Amino acid sequence: MMMRCTERIIHSHLKSIGTAGYAVLLGIAMLAILLSACRADSAEDVTRTLPHMTLVAPVHAEEQGDAIRLGAEAAAKEYGYQLDYISLESSDDAAEQLAAAMVALDKGTAAILIDPASEEVLQELSQHAQQLDTPVIVLNDERMLPGVMAAIAINNNDAGRKAGQQLAELLDQDGVVAILRSDRADPDLIAREQGAKSVLGEMSGITLVDGAACGKREDACWQAAKQLLDQGGIDGLLALDIQASLGAAQEVVRRKEQGETKIVTFGSDLKQLQMLQDGIIHTLVVQNGFSTGYLGIEQAVKVLDGWRYDKPVVLETKVIDADNMFWMDNQKVLFPFVK
Repeated sequence: MMMRCTERIIHSHLKSIGTAGYAVLLGIAMLAILLSACRADSAEDVTRTLPHMTLVAPVHAEEQGDAIRLGAEAAAKEYGYQLDYISLESSDDAAEQLAAAMVALDKGTAAILIDPASEEVLQELSQHAQQLDTPVIVLNDERMLPGVMAAIAINNNDAGRKAGQQLAELLDQDGVVAILRSDRADPDLIAREQGAKSVLGEMSGITLVDGAACGKREDACWQAAKQLLDQGGIDGLLALDIQASLGAAQEVVRRKEQGETKIVTFGSDLKQLQMLQDGIIHTLVVQNGFSTGYLGIEQAVKVLDGWRYDKPVVLETKVIDADNMFWMDNQKVLFPFVK
C-alpha cells in the first residue's frame, strides 16, 4: 500500500520529467521504503536478541518505584540487556505481586529483580526460581534466602534510628510521640519501628504512647491519625511509610495545626516533598531508589557471569528537610529523572 501511495505522489508531481526520470525516482523511493523497513526490522531484531531481565514493581512505592525503574533501565541499557518492567495497579498487594513475578519466571528471563512485599512473596518466588535456575535479586531487602543470589538494601533499623533522632530534636527531646505504622507485616517497616523506638526510649523527656496502624489507602491512614490526635497531648508523629505520612499530614492540616505537630517519615513522594516545603511534614528519611535499581541490574549481570555474593550491599539513607532539600546532592536523590 505504501509503495502504491508513493507511486501516485510521484506520478502526479513529476509528469514533466518523462518515463525514464519517473522510473529512476520511483526506484529511489521504493529503495528508501525498503531501507526504512529494514532499519525498523533490525531494531526489532536487536530487541528480540538481547537477553531479557525482569523488574517487578514494588507494592505502593509511588515515586520511589519509578526511581528504581529508571536506575534499572539505565543499567540494563549499559550492560546490553532488555529490561521487562512489570507494573502493578495501586490496589495491588503482595498476592498480585507474587502472581506477576511467577508468570515472568515461567515465561523465561535471565534474572528477576523484586522488592518483595512480604516474606511469603520472597520465599515462594525464590523457591520457584531455584527450580528454574533463575537468579533472584532482591531490592530493599537484606534476606538472602536460597535462590536469592544478591541483595541491595538499606539498613532499616538505622533509618529508623535517624528518624527517631530527628523527631526528638524537633521536640527538643521533650514531648509525647506516637508511631503510625502499616497494618501489613513488612520486615522493613518493623525494623524501622524498632530502630526509632530504641532511640526514643533512651530519652527521658520523650514519652512514647501506643500508636495506630493503617492500610494502603491514604484515607484509612487519615482516620487512624485522627483517632490518635483526638486523644490529645501528642506532640510528634513518626509515620513509617508514605501512606501513613500523607494521612497524618492531611489530619494535621484539617486541624490547622501544621507546624505544631511534628511529622517525621520515610520516602520521597512528590506529595511528601510539597508538604515538606510547606512545613506540614518536617523531615524525610530518604533512600536513593535510582542507585537501588542500577546496582540491582549490575549485580544480576555479575551473578550471571559467575560472581557470588554472600551478603547484601547496604546503601546509605539521607535526612532531608526544608532547608537542605534543594542542595544539589539531595536533588539528585529526590529527582533522579532530572538530568
